[in-house]
Amino acid sequence: MNVISAMAGITDGEFCKKFTKQNVDMITLGGYNSDIESFKAGLENSVNDRREFLTCPHHLSVEISEQVELIKEYNPSWKGLVNVNLRGTEPTSFKLLQDNKDIDVLEVNAHCRQEATEKAGAGQGLLKNPEKLSKVLEEVSSHKNYDISVKIRANVENVNTLKIVELIESYNVKYLHVDATNPGIMEADYDIINKISNITNMHLIGNNSVTTREDYEKMLDSGADSVSVARAAMDGDVTNIFK
Repeated sequence: MNVISAMAGITDGEFCKKFTKQNVDMITLGGYNSDIESFKAGLENSVNDRREFLTCPHHLSVEISEQVELIKEYNPSWKGLVNVNLRGTEPTSFKLLQDNKDIDVLEVNAHCRQEATEKAGAGQGLLKNPEKLSKVLEEVSSHKNYDISVKIRANVENVNTLKIVELIESYNVKYLHVDATNPGIMEADYDIINKISNITNMHLIGNNSVTTREDYEKMLDSGADSVSVARAAMDGDVTNIFK
């Protein structure tokens, strides 16, 4: 499965719709702020037109439906999945889209590493608070209209990535989306992808520094079931990767 991940500065269907014609199987909208606390943190994070940090949670359910409609109207023959990445500071924050029947996957954002977001308890702040992460997963696991994904960042300081994976595995989560950050190295940590693939039955989506077909194939060879791209999609063309 070829996946467009949440990416820097882009959240909307208008930008993402073109990927329905580029061999993409899942498009991610977001990340979106699901509560006032994550929105306030986003205001602190917002630099260089990082628009995804400025999304307001009010009327978000309707806004998401509008973005999905843009994608579907652009290419009615596309049979792919729409994923929505949500940042939230509390389990109740993730109830915001529980009634949306027009999305296929809800993705819990446990990967954003901006200081204000983490300090608020969202993004990778959830990795440092397994008790709260468990409550978030308990909440979203009760939703009936879509499947659940969790996107995590690997190799976060003072976080045991494999134990976090085991925690997530114990809930009703279909997709594990891993930003395989390799601290200090401009390449994905393929070893952590391999280790995760050996301990989970969740559908593993590998992410980080995938900019070429070679990177894509290496991610699959390391044990990922699917591959996602983010920054490589900023110019609007991923056909060189998703051939």
